[in-house]
Amino acid sequence: MKQDVTVGEEGYAPHLDEKPNDNQFNPVNIPENNNNISQQYPVGIKQNRDDLSNSVEDDSMIKAQLRNGFIRKVFGIVAIQLLVTFSFILICQTKKVKTIISQNQSLCVVLFVGSIICFIISTCILTCNRRIARKVPQNYILLFFVTISESILCTSAALNYSFEIVCASIVLTIAAALGIITYTLKTKRDLSWCGMTLMVLVAQLIFFGFLNLFIRSQFIHMLCCLGCTALVGMYLVYDVQLISGKFGREYSIDDYIFAAMELYIDIIRLFLEILRILGKFQKNSN
Repeated sequence: MKQDVTVGEEGYAPHLDEKPNDNQFNPVNIPENNNNISQQYPVGIKQNRDDLSNSVEDDSMIKAQLRNGFIRKVFGIVAIQLLVTFSFILICQTKKVKTIISQNQSLCVVLFVGSIICFIISTCILTCNRRIARKVPQNYILLFFVTISESILCTSAALNYSFEIVCASIVLTIAAALGIITYTLKTKRDLSWCGMTLMVLVAQLIFFGFLNLFIRSQFIHMLCCLGCTALVGMYLVYDVQLISGKFGREYSIDDYIFAAMELYIDIIRLFLEILRILGKFQKNSN
């Protein structure tokens, strides 16, 4: 028995005996198992998946290129800083310059105090105000002040040692820094989490330093020197891992000046500790 179908004036309803057109949408033709849709349309879905994977690969490739450029930039800046500092130290080790320094003690004291003030102010600005640390040319100017002031301070410390000890300390510092940096870039061990551990070790070394002021012991003094050297090496590993960004914790690519300053200070501290240890050995041998 046929049923009547009522539609509007502008509507359309096919007769129940009428076969649907092939070009017309027919709900009956939808497959019951929706999992077979991907088999009926494999080309489009595969193309979308390929496009998505290609976009993810492109993003990761761009991030890797930006990170590699950041690493090269930081190490290039640090290399220039170390060249300036070590050249300044070696120039002041000559007899002529030492004579000029000995004849102008008051001027040297003024430079020494001014360098300490300049170093503290510049490092505090670069550390506390990241907006200035990322703004050119203010960040480069502040880093220049850090480099010059640190060079003067290192030179004043190196004047207490012989030329041979200073040269040996520079060579050992460069060799140790290159070895630590190479190890850190190649290792798969995450050491970027140990920031608080390093702070605890710093507090302990400060305690031993104050203890050495009251108890004049060669053993405690040498223990502090060796502990400071090991701690500086650990800080160098920590900062290099933050620069490389291998384990999630990383410096932003906009913080290249701050990262260069941190790495430069680590290497200079390593130089000063090695200089102190070699000077101690030379004093004991004499």
